[in-house]
Amino acid sequence: LFENPQVGEVNNAQAPEDYRLGPGDNLIISLWGRVQQEWNLTIDRQGAVFIPKVGEIAAWGLTLAEFERRLEAQLSQVYTGFKKKVALGKIRTIKVFVYGEVRSPGGYAVSSLSSLFNALYAAGGPTANGSFRKIKLIRQSQTTPVDLYDFLLYGDKKCDHPLQSGDVVFVPLAGPQATVRGSVKRPAIYELVGGEKISDLLALAGGANADAYLGRLMLDRISANDAREVVDLDFTRPDRPDLALADGDDLSVFSIYQMRQNVVWVNGQVKHPGTFERTEGMRVADLIDKGQLLPKNVYRDRADLYRRHDDGRVEIMAVNLDRALAGDLRDNIALENLDSLHIYSTDDVERKKYVYIEGMVQRPGKYLLYDKMTVSDLVFLAGNLTESAYMLSAELARIDSLGATTILTVPLDRRPQGLETPLAENDQLFIRKIPGYQLHRNVQIDGEVTFPGTYTLTGREETLYDLIQRAGGFTPKAYPNGIVFRRKAITADLERQDINTMVAIAQPYITDSAGNYKVVETMDLKPQTMERLVVDMDRLLATAGADGNIRLQTGDNIYIPQTPSGVSVMGEVCANGTISYLPNKSVKYYLQQAGGFSKRADKDQTRLVKANGRVYASGDVLGRKADLGDVIIVPTEIKKEHDWLKTLTTGASILTGVATSILIIDRL
Repeated sequence: LFENPQVGEVNNAQAPEDYRLGPGDNLIISLWGRVQQEWNLTIDRQGAVFIPKVGEIAAWGLTLAEFERRLEAQLSQVYTGFKKKVALGKIRTIKVFVYGEVRSPGGYAVSSLSSLFNALYAAGGPTANGSFRKIKLIRQSQTTPVDLYDFLLYGDKKCDHPLQSGDVVFVPLAGPQATVRGSVKRPAIYELVGGEKISDLLALAGGANADAYLGRLMLDRISANDAREVVDLDFTRPDRPDLALADGDDLSVFSIYQMRQNVVWVNGQVKHPGTFERTEGMRVADLIDKGQLLPKNVYRDRADLYRRHDDGRVEIMAVNLDRALAGDLRDNIALENLDSLHIYSTDDVERKKYVYIEGMVQRPGKYLLYDKMTVSDLVFLAGNLTESAYMLSAELARIDSLGATTILTVPLDRRPQGLETPLAENDQLFIRKIPGYQLHRNVQIDGEVTFPGTYTLTGREETLYDLIQRAGGFTPKAYPNGIVFRRKAITADLERQDINTMVAIAQPYITDSAGNYKVVETMDLKPQTMERLVVDMDRLLATAGADGNIRLQTGDNIYIPQTPSGVSVMGEVCANGTISYLPNKSVKYYLQQAGGFSKRADKDQTRLVKANGRVYASGDVLGRKADLGDVIIVPTEIKKEHDWLKTLTTGASILTGVATSILIIDRL
């Protein structure tokens, strides 16, 4: 109740007729007639307003009507032939205090129109321990008791007193309480003020519900010897024992017995499922007649009649609907109280049959098998064929009663031989794809060609040389030997072969001091880095594509770079960088131009990476000719760590053996 912040707002409320003016109130005074004048005045701390030519007019403690009469008397001394109107503008703010068992005790600045309830709202209302019935409104030396139940339960606003500045609202601890639960309108814990009886508690709870059993009210209370006792009360008697309530009383109002009598049920495949009166001599056929069977989808071979016995057991009896309706007493069973008949649909009890479709259809998957269903129906349910479907033949796999599978060839472009083929349970139809079908087989060529972009392959035999010609050939800035040819299909092939697992298995391992195996990662293979193909462009161009050519695949990406500046040298040399190219110069020459090997260089592992991606690492790499765009890489030499403990142990064993031999020789 007190958690809604809008409930306590009164800023826009209209002042009542008995509202008393005070300092801070705003008055709007309008004159018309012979005098046209309007004043917007605020009552000062002395309780008066000042009007030019008229003077000071006292307003404190007056109602609006009383102030109007006083105003007219003083205006008449100055003006004649006028009419007036006085309106209350902004309402003044007053300070009130809320203490005791409230959620937020303290002082509050509220509108002068506020009432006791508004102050309680501002303080969050009484706590769980706070009283609702013994609240005190303290004004100067006078105390007014307030019972919130009058307002909350009966809507009586007499207890909602208007507040004045300096008022104190005090909420004490709650007094004695009694609980009412069960079949009443407002089950809750109620505060007692003294003298209440059980009938009063029921009245506070809004009275008993229609299903309340007043023949037994159970009063649970604390007895004189500090124990709880239970008293049963019959409130249907004229001389009902209306006991006085005590603190801690707990009254339970029970509902009448919930189980219905003289009823039967029917549910399932009937037009009117539900509860029906059981008449004398009523049988299953009578109940079916009341529920009215649905015209279709009724499983007539069996319905189930459930019967609950007095000892709680539930018996189930099978009923053949046709025999019951024909009057056969074996199935047209006499009904007893609380019998329940369930009539099944054929979908409930008959096994569902399915067929399957895979391949080139929009929605491959599992579908219900319907009567007289054909291949055409299944294809339609699957969203029809895709444009890549092979129409000449599809495969229909059929399983016979012994579990053997037979493959039927179904032509999809002819009726009735193909599409009108009837289906059987668990048939699986596989729609093939047109051999080699692909909607658009695109490749990309960029860089220094006349017309870079995306090209669609015209056939299976189109080659790299053909694509270069379609792209207009090379620009004057092109460096064909630096071609970068990437094929995404390589990554897919490596992943299909699970190459990462193969590499992991091939990794060497060592044994630590505790005898545990530890894998030494000597190779970090990423299939994405294997996409580049090495192309010998000199041979390709010299033979006009007759030799060294590459057949293109979907997704191939070719890049033709600009002519590079020289030969790059990197790694363990004195000065990394790019050296100006000179024809017929060897790797050794460019290494000398880079300052030669550093102290950490592994000279034997020097690599020559050609512009087309080919790598040379043989012993004669230093004498090999470097071409424009090539990269020379000098790796760092890896020093092998010696097992000094093992060396010392071996040395000690050798020394011991030598000393022993010397000792033996000496003794000989």
